Amino acid sequence: MPLPLKKGFNVHIEYIEKPFHYVMRAVDIYQDFYGIGMIISGDRQTTTPEQTCFIHAGNVTPMNIGVYHQTSALSTAPYKRYGMKFTPRIARRCMEQIGEKNFNNVMSHLCYELSSACQIKVRQMFEDMLYEYEHYDSNSEFIIEGILGRLIITLLREGKVKESAEMKLNIQDKAIYEVLAYLDLHYAENPSVETLAALAGLSASHFMKRFRECTGSSYKTYLKCYKIRLAQSLLLHTEHSISRISEELGFCNSNYFCNVFHEIYGKSPREFRKEHRHS
Repeated sequence: MPLPLKKGFNVHIEYIEKPFHYVMRAVDIYQDFYGIGMIISGDRQTTTPEQTCFIHAGNVTPMNIGVYHQTSALSTAPYKRYGMKFTPRIARRCMEQIGEKNFNNVMSHLCYELSSACQIKVRQMFEDMLYEYEHYDSNSEFIIEGILGRLIITLLREGKVKESAEMKLNIQDKAIYEVLAYLDLHYAENPSVETLAALAGLSASHFMKRFRECTGSSYKTYLKCYKIRLAQSLLLHTEHSISRISEELGFCNSNYFCNVFHEIYGKSPREFRKEHRHS
């Protein structure tokens, strides 16, 4: 995609609101810039070649330069977020302020969780940067750089890196990566191996071999684990019943869903919800 920066600008800052079902139509890459955002409303899944992370309101989401990624919805909550993209020039000047190690440490993670008090503070930082961007003058870029530096230090001091699920993807195999992007939208339909192989332009046997090489597991195992990661997020962040979650994720019945969940997590969905909501 072309660089979404105005001519002569080294930053782009925006506040966006989209319907909950918004999904990136294709895998994106920040080829020439870094990104960092804050989710105000909504529940999203972000997938990169190395990991998947479930992101919720109040989370801050760095995105490193040159990383393929895609996001999709996890719930029906409206999707609202602040977003910032900035060039390596801004990054270098930020590193001079706060240190290269600190900068790279923050940008290497997909998501930070913040306390309620810290969320208010960080949201104000995005508001201040957005104001400078919308009232741009000769001093605005320096002001934005200073706020960005404060934001990164705040994440280091007060943020908690959110755990993500390792995916072990090989981005060089674009056919399989496109299949995984397709599964982000159609997992509940339980696509057959034949359907996915046709999508990748491969025979079924060749598809299964390439899929295992890229993900480290069979398609059947990958799909089960993928759905259970989604189930984990729904159990913690919605009031949906076990049967509704099972249906939304495309399990044949709630008993099978509970068996698969127990197989992966060692406890039932109900036990998982109770334990983690009171931890």
